[in-house]
Amino acid sequence: MTLLDPEPATGFRRYLPGLASIAHGARHTAVADSRAALTVWAVVVPQSLAYATLAGMPSVHGLYAAVGALAAYAVFGTCRDLNMGAESTVALMVAAAVAPLAADPDNVIGLTSLAALLVGGWCVLGFVFRLGFISEFLSRPILAGYVFGSGIIIVISQLEALFGLDIDTSLYTTDLGAVVRNLGDAHGLTTLLGLMTVVLVYVIRRLLPKIPAPLVAVVLGILVVVAFDLDQEGVAVVGAIESGVPIPGLPDASFSQFTQLLLPALGIALLAYPDSFLTARSLSVTGGYTLDANQEFLAVGASNLASGILQGFPVNGSQSRSFVQRDAGGKSNLVGLICAALVLLTLFFLTPVFEQLPLAVLAGIVIVAGIGLFELEGFKALWRIRRSEFWLGTATVISVLVLGMLGGIAFAVGLSLIAALVRLMRPHTAELGRVEGTDTYRDVERNPDAKRIAGLLIYRIDDEIFFANAAFFVRDVKARLASSDPPATTLVIDLEGVSDIDTTAIEQLGELLDDLAVADVTVGLARVRKPVHDMLDRSGLLERIGAERVFLEVDDAVAALGPSE
Repeated sequence: MTLLDPEPATGFRRYLPGLASIAHGARHTAVADSRAALTVWAVVVPQSLAYATLAGMPSVHGLYAAVGALAAYAVFGTCRDLNMGAESTVALMVAAAVAPLAADPDNVIGLTSLAALLVGGWCVLGFVFRLGFISEFLSRPILAGYVFGSGIIIVISQLEALFGLDIDTSLYTTDLGAVVRNLGDAHGLTTLLGLMTVVLVYVIRRLLPKIPAPLVAVVLGILVVVAFDLDQEGVAVVGAIESGVPIPGLPDASFSQFTQLLLPALGIALLAYPDSFLTARSLSVTGGYTLDANQEFLAVGASNLASGILQGFPVNGSQSRSFVQRDAGGKSNLVGLICAALVLLTLFFLTPVFEQLPLAVLAGIVIVAGIGLFELEGFKALWRIRRSEFWLGTATVISVLVLGMLGGIAFAVGLSLIAALVRLMRPHTAELGRVEGTDTYRDVERNPDAKRIAGLLIYRIDDEIFFANAAFFVRDVKARLASSDPPATTLVIDLEGVSDIDTTAIEQLGELLDDLAVADVTVGLARVRKPVHDMLDRSGLLERIGAERVFLEVDDAVAALGPSE
């Protein structure tokens, strides 16, 4: 369904939007999607193998997870460019969660698969309870900062493989610090191979954009290793891969292990969904299509359930592979289905081919995708339009780098909520003046043609009045009255911008009326909305002000309460 589709999705289109889009446009996108799937497959296989070991699983289980996640997201997802599968952050989290429970190494596979099922279950609950609204807290500055920070993390994470280093990163505060301190140990051939990959991918993308550059780099990298026996010269390659196909089934785990994994799985789900949605949202913005935040909960959940059933581990949307997929020119969710089929073929026939893939080539491909996330234009636009949002985006970048993906997202969302609360507590207010020769009233600070009326303060507040800003409203009115010159003896409050008023604000307004009565200041209201009018009426304030002092227009109030001409 497109943004302009007049009919809401129904039937299988509603719950299987990816499958519906494939069925609708497969004939037109099959060639482009197949080409993109080949490119993504060349990156999915080695990354899945590597991240499986991070999760404490045999490497082949990374391919099992990829098959389930790719196929499930292709059917349920609403982002045509998102690549679902193994990611390093989630892999490390699940390894930390499972390790204390796995007394026997043979239990690791079952417990890790159970974790994937539980993560999927939590996400499905998010779909059932319509929790997609949490995505509304992910503002444009957060999105820009998250993507930029993710790009930096992606590039840094690949430097060790690019330079052929073998570092114990636990000795350093960051991977970048580890790389810098160990550059003297960089492997020459590996570094050359990695840098040549970066240049090759850039050149092909610039001069021959229709050719899948990452796939070309993978093929050439394997051929170079085989032809010159570079693995014997110290160039690290993927290495041996166990052949086989995933056997669907439920893991064998006790009820105690089930309960002990519930909360860790919730933590992983709280990373997997926002991380995946932020990546999907950034892709949809550049791709010109819309997402369904609630449906994405179901898509992430289904991907994890499929991975767990196929003896995989928890998965989420991959930033690096998703942007590789976008750059490869995929047009629909068909890319995911084709890629899943290619991974299955790999398990059957092609595992020996990838054994000779240099890790430096893979690093070079991912680095190019990461650099593509450094979109400075977005930050320039924020700086030009609103500086405060530029600094929010910058803070998000820093928080992602310092706190990681989950911590960075939480920190940035917290900043957004604080910024929203500050705006609510300090809404825009204005003193109005008459534009000469008209009956129009404008903010005197922003319109030099608007002139104040002597002895009359016309005050406007542009937000609802409630407990958080009621005291500010009262203070602001009193301050403007005190600074008026000559002193105002009449106050007209323009309430057109006020959509609601709560009981705290009613009480504060009543106290303001008491103080103004003592000061002998006459009060009138103009352009009062019906809900606000009803609240004032029920509270008795309307009677105190007087029905004759409530006006349809500001000009009517000025004519009735202002100084005589």
